[in-house]
Amino acid sequence: MTAVRPETLLADILQRRSLVGLGEIHWCPQVMIEITALLENPALEGTFDDIVVEFGSARHQAWLDRYIGGEDMEETGLEAVWQDTLYFLLWSPPVYADFFRRLRALNLKRSLDRRVRVVLAEPALDWETLNDDAFARWHEARERAYAERVEQEVLDRGRRAVLVFGLRHLTHHSLPGAPYSPLAELLVKREPGIIELIHPYHGEKGVFSGDHPSLDVRHNGLMIPAAESSGGPAMIDHIWYLGDLERRIALPDALFADTTWLATIVARLQRLGEHHLARARKMMTAPQRAIFDDWLVHHHDGFGTGPTA
Repeated sequence: MTAVRPETLLADILQRRSLVGLGEIHWCPQVMIEITALLENPALEGTFDDIVVEFGSARHQAWLDRYIGGEDMEETGLEAVWQDTLYFLLWSPPVYADFFRRLRALNLKRSLDRRVRVVLAEPALDWETLNDDAFARWHEARERAYAERVEQEVLDRGRRAVLVFGLRHLTHHSLPGAPYSPLAELLVKREPGIIELIHPYHGEKGVFSGDHPSLDVRHNGLMIPAAESSGGPAMIDHIWYLGDLERRIALPDALFADTTWLATIVARLQRLGEHHLARARKMMTAPQRAIFDDWLVHHHDGFGTGPTA
């Protein structure tokens, strides 16, 4: 089994494909840190034009183009990029904001013709009017919307891109029982062979990489070909072995000291209803829940009914 350096494999793929998908594992910051460092690698300069990300709203594309392009912008505008998304709590860990900052810093070191654009994949939505029914409709339509963004912003312009999305969006085939086709499968329907997929190996997520329970630790940090799944063709093309990955679902403590952020999430979750309130509370530690529940009691706006056990 041949193992190669990540930057070598990406450069090779981008010589023969328009797209490469890098799977990201939510609540596992090490993966996003490694992805960001890989995309900064000097060996990849000029091999791709765009990075398309799941963790940003197209509502702020024009602002982000200026920011990533190196213009002098207020840093506060960056928060809205990920906070105005459907699953904004997922993007609360600082690795996502750091990604944007580091890509901006990278571009400032490069000539204009070598600068990378970051494309925000989630279509613009209005949180001021969003309710539970509208949330569900956006959720069901998101794979097709992601594909349309990639088509319009990358493929129709003859550009090359790296796609950074959660693992479930980057599989060649739908998982059993899935109600819709994933992003990568939709893109391949447009043009067969247009994308190759790379997933970091994680024991909990091993189903996507052919279940390799005993990967050789000497491959740490390298990429290897994916084995075919037992039930048919491989779901992905390559595995990125990063060693033991710790996945912990917990929001950053610093957010709960930010009264503006608290007011925003309380209003949004109250508008969406009890189911969303309960899911959000499961992402919180006990001290965080105490702060959150206090806000629900003392800053009630009529949309919800208070804490959910």
